[in-house]
Amino acid sequence: MGQRSSRQNRSRGKQGGRSRRSNKPAIDPRKAWMPDPPPAREYPPCTVSGEPIDDIYSAIADPRTGEPSKLDSVIQKLTEQEQPGENERICYIGEGQFGVVREVSRNGKNVLEIVRRIPYEDRHAKQPWRRELSPGISRDYVPKPEPITELYTPEEERTFPRFGRGGSGYMPR
Repeated sequence: MGQRSSRQNRSRGKQGGRSRRSNKPAIDPRKAWMPDPPPAREYPPCTVSGEPIDDIYSAIADPRTGEPSKLDSVIQKLTEQEQPGENERICYIGEGQFGVVREVSRNGKNVLEIVRRIPYEDRHAKQPWRRELSPGISRDYVPKPEPITELYTPEEERTFPRFGRGGSGYMPR
């Protein structure tokens, strides 16, 4: 009497009666929505060097015109203007800023120390050429999703967890 049958032991498992199977529905790739890729288009030549822009994703906005400029051309221009000292160089440090950086050794590790910040881009200006590069990610992008009634059948919708007044608030893992 003290021992359970093998069927009871198997059904309970090691997790105290919880099933090991997941109740999550499989993701249907036809219903997973991704935005369209950015349109292929010709951009004006670099405002600094006049060369064609080959990688628009690494371009930086010119502070006067807002047009894209090649990152390498801007770094070369700033290097000529700033004349960094020995062991210093110009780097892009983010948010439209460049910096004169120097490599120093601290506690046996080499780290970059920002000597001087150089603001380059207008941080508050929103360039149209940049907005189209990040559909679905940019805060300026407004998606036009299909209504949920067109994505799922009523039978599939009934399997979704309910929260609030009509449901229990419990969502299985």
